[in-house]
Amino acid sequence: MSSHGWLVPILCSLFLLGILLILFPFDTGYSTLRNPLGQALWTTWTTPTPDAQDFTYCLFVPLMVAYLVYEKRSEIMRAPMRGSNAAIGWICFALLLFWVGSRAGKQYVGCAAIQILLAGIIFWFWGGSVFRPLLFAWAIIAFAWPLPFVDSVVAFPLRMIVSHIANVALNLIGIACVQNGTGLFSAADPATGLQLGDRFQIDIADPCSGIHSLMPLLMFSAFYSFFFLSRRWQQWTVFISAIPFTILGNVVRILLLVIGSLTWGTSFALGTNASPSWFHEACGYVVFVVVLGLECLLGFLLSRWYPARSAGLSGETSATAPARAKEEDTSSVPAFDGAGDAAWRSGIILVLAMVMGGVYWTSAPPNLSSEAGVTMTLPDRVQVPDLTGGDFFGSKAAVSEAEHTILPADTEFARKNYDDFHGHNIFFSIVLSGKQQYTIHPPQVCLVAQGWNIVHEENVPVHLSSGQDLVVRNLTIQRDVIDSRKQHRSVYAYYMYWYVADGISTPSRDVRNWVSSWDRILHNRDHRWAYVIAMSLITESTRPDGFNAEQTRKMLADFISQIVPTFQRQG
Repeated sequence: MSSHGWLVPILCSLFLLGILLILFPFDTGYSTLRNPLGQALWTTWTTPTPDAQDFTYCLFVPLMVAYLVYEKRSEIMRAPMRGSNAAIGWICFALLLFWVGSRAGKQYVGCAAIQILLAGIIFWFWGGSVFRPLLFAWAIIAFAWPLPFVDSVVAFPLRMIVSHIANVALNLIGIACVQNGTGLFSAADPATGLQLGDRFQIDIADPCSGIHSLMPLLMFSAFYSFFFLSRRWQQWTVFISAIPFTILGNVVRILLLVIGSLTWGTSFALGTNASPSWFHEACGYVVFVVVLGLECLLGFLLSRWYPARSAGLSGETSATAPARAKEEDTSSVPAFDGAGDAAWRSGIILVLAMVMGGVYWTSAPPNLSSEAGVTMTLPDRVQVPDLTGGDFFGSKAAVSEAEHTILPADTEFARKNYDDFHGHNIFFSIVLSGKQQYTIHPPQVCLVAQGWNIVHEENVPVHLSSGQDLVVRNLTIQRDVIDSRKQHRSVYAYYMYWYVADGISTPSRDVRNWVSSWDRILHNRDHRWAYVIAMSLITESTRPDGFNAEQTRKMLADFISQIVPTFQRQG
């Protein structure tokens, strides 16, 4: 086959990808910062930060793909090459999906579009007979896409699992430990006068959850399984085993940190959030040692117990060899139609590239709404009718150092604790996003991480004093605490929240995302969202005259009815 069958299609495809990744504007994540997707990916791959996941492992993907293509080069060259006209539909779909992701500000959608586009290009130029030997290389490319917003889906459940297993393991080996959310504390010892957490306090943050090591270990597992295991069920077994092995590796890490804290002190074993100790950092590598060792051991045992009849590097057995040999006998199969077929197919790809270039030059960026749906000033006094007391005075509530560190600098806060003279207390907070809107996240994540259990969720209608209606989301939350008498008891609270933009209010995160995406795509408008919280403890279990659940629920709803018209703009 002439070089036109490969070189020209590859160059035209690279030109199209360049338009998308290098020139085409793409709003990454929930941000409205206009950066091309390629630039955003490169920055994410090469600049790990202490508070974010390290994606430098993504840089290995091109090397792995290149090696896989090289390993399959003979099979690719022998395959009958007949482009699929139907693949143009997949290519156009991928380009449309990329544009939608760009306008909606969803990096995941853009990455998925590139993945689909690559498959479509292979089918378009060379057909399924070439895609089959490239299938695994194409699948490996999926590991190049960073997944920075999977905390609520993957990272947080892993944190809870690691915390629970580590707590059980520590108590089993004789180290008294108490779990509170994702935190582990040394148990109080009345005999020695030690209080809760005096000997060690460890919070299972994202790095200790396994999310930072899971993706690179899954990538290694896939690569190892493909080359060294011949049976499909063996490959899948070792690949999936990376998940429990990663959890186990992180449990071992937590055990080492606790033992180090007890032996040499927390300064040596942990350090600080800003400057972790060398021991803390070294324990992170233990995860990889444990997981990679277990992966290789499992693969060795499976190969020894269930050996292949005859396996090559690609995992092909003697049973599949005749079929493969028949497939590779291309003497009677029409060959690739040389330069002519490559030329018109390449021409269509160039036309599509120019169309996307035109979209780039003519598309205006989404306009961030200059008007937020709230004013960032809370009243000093709120009066709630029909409530004994009911005259609430606000005092400023501090914003934690962690919030200032993690959230973007242009995030705004308005936060107060409201108390009346009858002991009623309500925490009220507004968090207003800036340009980078990942400020707004579901409360279910941080609440459980703080030790709260979500018992029940419901929507609560609130009739505002201004005559309008509002719907808020109410979480019934519970956690165990240790009181001043060192007794465990349960505390319950109501946590009401909703999201606000200019003229829009919703208690649903899904609705908020849908409204944002819809208005960005069709109306070229981006919203500046605020996240509003009202929280109060159910005090009947803590004081004789405390409110029960229904009284607390009504107090919060009535308080919201009075305070919302003072800061929330109505559409």
